[in-house]
Order: sequence, then C-alpha cells, then structure tokens
Amino acid sequence: MRIPYALARTRAVEHGWREKVLAYITRRPDELLVFAHTEDYPDAGIQVPAGGVEAGEEPAAAVLRETYEESGLELANPVHLGSYEWQLAAPSRIRHFYWLEAPLDTPDRWAHRVSAGDEDRGMIFRYSFAPRSSPGLVDGYGFGSGLADLERTLPLTPPR
Repeated sequence: MRIPYALARTRAVEHGWREKVLAYITRRPDELLVFAHTEDYPDAGIQVPAGGVEAGEEPAAAVLRETYEESGLELANPVHLGSYEWQLAAPSRIRHFYWLEAPLDTPDRWAHRVSAGDEDRGMIFRYSFAPRSSPGLVDGYGFGSGLADLERTLPLTPPR
C-alpha cells in the first residue's frame, strides 16, 4: 500500500519496523539496471539493488550506500518515487523506492562482489540493463512495486 513518505517513516518508528530502500537505476529511459545471483542461488531471481536503512540514516543516503555496496556504482541525486507499507509480515515493512541515473558510459554488464551487509557480503551479483517495460523482476518480494511511480517520473513514452 502506497503511503506518504513522512507517514512511512513515522510508522516504522512506531512499530519498530526496519525500513528498506530499493533503487531503480536507468542509463537511458528505456532500460533498468537489474542483477542475478550466481548459480549458487538459482531461486533468487532477477532483482534491483536494495537494502536496509541503518539507524540514524536517511533513506536517500541509504539508497546511495546500498547501490555502491551492491553494484560498485557511485551515484548521486536520488529521486524519491514513493514509499510503501509491505502488507506481509517482514522485518522491513516500510519500503522506499528511488530513481537514480547512471552515466551513459556505464557498462552493459558486469559482476560485482558485494562489499557489505550481514547476508550479502561476498556474494557476486551479475548486473545488466534490461528493458524497463519488461525487466523480469522476481515476483513476491515487491521489487516491481514502484515501477508505476518510475513511469510517472520518467515516462517510457512522452506525454501527448
């Protein structure tokens, strides 16, 4: 359920929920940066960079940190797309979606060893740019929940 940013932050504090950030990274408007795990995790599916907001950290700073730790990309100027309350029981019930723009010379594909995080540190993520209209994100984990917000911010087709 989409909720205002301030309410999302308040609800996280009131309920002791961990906040999560998810990064929609584009190089051109028609593509989205996605990653797959190595063969060691065949059921993980296609995902976008994401992770938890640390204590005392603002979500906008967290999305930049998580993007760097998980992809190696040092980006700036995150655009908040929307905040959601995840309806399923999970430690990170509040999710903030951000759009980040990668430089045009960002490679088409690369592998990156995750540099931090309790669960992901040392894992290798295989990155590529997928068509934004059909990025193939794994179902059931909310990775695609903010795509409509991205479309409103960065339309695939110009308005008439």
